[in-house]
Amino acid sequence: MSGNQTDDSVAEKRWLTALANGDHSAIGGLYELYSDKIFRFTYRMLGNRTDAEDATAETFLRVLRYSRDLRADGAFKTWVFRIARNLCVDKMRQHKLLELPSDAHYAGPEEKTALKVMVHQALDQLPVEYREPLILCDLEELPAKEAADILEISVPALKSRLYRGRRALRDRLTEKQPNQPKVKENIK
Repeated sequence: MSGNQTDDSVAEKRWLTALANGDHSAIGGLYELYSDKIFRFTYRMLGNRTDAEDATAETFLRVLRYSRDLRADGAFKTWVFRIARNLCVDKMRQHKLLELPSDAHYAGPEEKTALKVMVHQALDQLPVEYREPLILCDLEELPAKEAADILEISVPALKSRLYRGRRALRDRLTEKQPNQPKVKENIK
């Protein structure tokens, strides 16, 4: 484990212990540790900045609401991502979000920007059961065990969904750009 991860782990335990003991100001420390990761996850799931901000805020409100049940045993990251995931699933049930958000900003050369937009659109069109593992493992770079725990599935089931999701993503991308083999090579 790198020094930064160790520091984060120590800080997480300290904040969780304080929160479990009734110190509600400790939520600020947990928010600092995880808000960016949770926001990126919710944004990628929902494809809309406003909904992602709402889901991120609601995630930490729920952490505060259920703080009496917290344990500083290392499972917090999985638990907080599961809360965020469930909020995203609920939001997606309310309305389908299959188009690229108007407030998305991509930097870089034109080709790279076009590729990112294409990948984002193709990812949004995948079924949730494929999109979630791709976001958690490939974009958020979570280990398979953590992603499986968040999704409440086994590691082999996660790997199967990753394989199928990557294949479906490749298929969607090659449909959009049949003369562009580079797109296919850029996807795991």
